[in-house]
Amino acid sequence: MLVELGVITRPQGVRGEVRVHPFNPDSDLLAKLEEVVLVDESGTTRTMKVRASRRAPKAFLMSFEGIATRDDAETLRGLFVSIPREALPPADDDEFYLVDLPGLAVVQGETRVGEVLRVLEYPSMECIEVEFEDGLREIPLIEPWILEVDLDEGVVRIGDCSDVPVKPKDRR
Repeated sequence: MLVELGVITRPQGVRGEVRVHPFNPDSDLLAKLEEVVLVDESGTTRTMKVRASRRAPKAFLMSFEGIATRDDAETLRGLFVSIPREALPPADDDEFYLVDLPGLAVVQGETRVGEVLRVLEYPSMECIEVEFEDGLREIPLIEPWILEVDLDEGVVRIGDCSDVPVKPKDRR
């Protein structure tokens, strides 16, 4: 599984460097990578060795082996900068990666009520989409709705979600 870290927005200069918009602006991971996988919208992948990477205002500037000119860099515009999931650094004990949530069982009290279908990232918060008997709910990833995420056990424990609107099952 590949995890998208950012997207190449445009060439930077004339020596093949590109400007990368990071999806997590607080992370410095893009500056530490030796190799990335570039992915286009169709899912075609291309593994690239990183020659250099540095932080710039609101972006990272990266250069790759084999990309030496502005025209070369232009061919990378719009590609997603990704790495394999196993290349991510370990999360702290009280943290988790959103990419690890889909497929986890959702438990309320002692009852399994569903499974995490996907993670939705909105400007104000992240939510998990869960299919309940009466339809889909987008549950905010904060208390009081989320009580615990236990990756070792493979469960997300939730509180009362009766105030979370229900979408009909046939609409996504």
